[in-house]
Amino acid sequence: MIDHGHVRRIARMEFRRTLRKLGDSTVQVVALAFAGLMFSTISLGAASLFAILGRDLRTGSLGDLPIEGGLVAGVRGAVGLAVLGLLALATFRTIAQRGSVDEPETVLLAARVRDVVAGILVAETVNYLAWLTVPLAFTVGGFAYGARAPLVLLALPVVLLGVLLPAIWLGFCLGLVGRHLVTRYEPIARNRTAIGLLAFLVYMGLVFGNGFAVLTELLFEPLQSTPLSGYGDLLLLGAPNVDASPLRAGGAVATTVAVVLVGHLLAVRLANYHWFSDPATETEHERVETDSGLALGDRLLAVVDRPTRSVVRVAWTRTRRAPIKLIYAVYPLFFLISDVQTIVRTGTIPSHLPWLLGLYVAWTVALAFALNPLGDDGPALEATLTAPISGRQYVVGHVLAGAVVGIPAAVLVVAPVAFLSPLPPAEAAAAVGVAVLGTLLTPLLAIGVGMTFPRFGSVQVAGNKQAVVPSKTALATFSVALVTIAGNVALATDAGTRQLLAALANGLVGFLTPWTLGLDPAWLLPVSGVVVAAGLAAPLLSYVYAVDRFERFTLS
Repeated sequence: MIDHGHVRRIARMEFRRTLRKLGDSTVQVVALAFAGLMFSTISLGAASLFAILGRDLRTGSLGDLPIEGGLVAGVRGAVGLAVLGLLALATFRTIAQRGSVDEPETVLLAARVRDVVAGILVAETVNYLAWLTVPLAFTVGGFAYGARAPLVLLALPVVLLGVLLPAIWLGFCLGLVGRHLVTRYEPIARNRTAIGLLAFLVYMGLVFGNGFAVLTELLFEPLQSTPLSGYGDLLLLGAPNVDASPLRAGGAVATTVAVVLVGHLLAVRLANYHWFSDPATETEHERVETDSGLALGDRLLAVVDRPTRSVVRVAWTRTRRAPIKLIYAVYPLFFLISDVQTIVRTGTIPSHLPWLLGLYVAWTVALAFALNPLGDDGPALEATLTAPISGRQYVVGHVLAGAVVGIPAAVLVVAPVAFLSPLPPAEAAAAVGVAVLGTLLTPLLAIGVGMTFPRFGSVQVAGNKQAVVPSKTALATFSVALVTIAGNVALATDAGTRQLLAALANGLVGFLTPWTLGLDPAWLLPVSGVVVAAGLAAPLLSYVYAVDRFERFTLS
């Protein structure tokens, strides 16, 4: 039998730990506040719309819905989609975070696995309820008010728990299997970072692309026949002029009870097997491959002195061992989704895409190797500062670490796109050349910013993964500077860009104020030229500053 006292204490502890993690990050608090505001606004709008729907249903003025089977079938399909979405979310949360136990040496000695599993799942249920209760109460309450059907609102708690519990329990079981594969099964564990990155790219592609709409259209009708979709009937039993099935509603409740009972037994077995197994370890084969790869890098850098090569080697090794810190480099790719859609739809590569890809490669190289050199040293910083290495060798080492990787990456990424695009051959070659030059200059620009705003502590970057990443100030300063320079290069070299910017500025001022700006595109040319000149000088000044900063840096 489950010890209910242990379950309550573990659930309370897990819920408080979640709240503390959220409160420790100002960015997360702001994001949650914004999400709460958006949820509230959407909920109020949904309540108004569903109140109108309920009124039309009550008065008999509701027309035919564009759904085969009418309102009941539509609600069944929506419930089925909700179950599937919650199941996927619970699975991924378990793989990323909930599949492990904080302080397992203490928790698993103080309580049995069955109590720990129940406590974690109860805490997860409370987390979901904290997000879903208010918006669903507003939405369903609006419908119940319009339909004059209070029983609909009274049925909501049963429906909400009936949908949540099987999704969370089954998601926990599937997530434990997935987590065991990525942390215990050697072939997958060895490549889990690449697999996680691929999964993240697929997910974000579905979010920003049209993937979820396509999946919804494909799955909507089949999900109407699943047992748990009967909660749609339970929700509508008290609504007027609706032919809901009490039998399907009862079947949905019975399904929830059966799934939770069987799912809990399975979850306990899986958790017991996973939590007491040994994680995968690095193999000798991996170390040999790593050593050979670094030796190849050393041969490429044979022309520089040994201390500089050591800095390059350390920078590469750190990035290889903690690639999770580069997850922020993935986010800009999603701004290119519209270009990918254009390529798929028209078969033509946009002319601006090679330039954007070159900018992205240069930005990523600087982010990976030069935007937080002092922070990346971490506990070894004291040894680095007292080692027989000069500021020039330290700075040049980090710049070369990015350049040796970035130059071939720029050629491999930009060249095929540039020469397959409508750009003339000379402009395509120029795009490749600018990308290569960017991988040399952007680390120089970034290292001065990173030395000014270092971050030494680790932060949570994905799930429960901790990594030392550049500070928000350094990332924002460097990114704004790079985009400003690149934008002014476009203004200085392309008349069409100057005309577009002038038109946007004139239109915006005319729309927001009673005055007319009257900006002439020709005025932008000298201004952009000055900014480009300053931008070309900035990497050199940043280099000089970074060398001096290293020579004078002291630990407080």
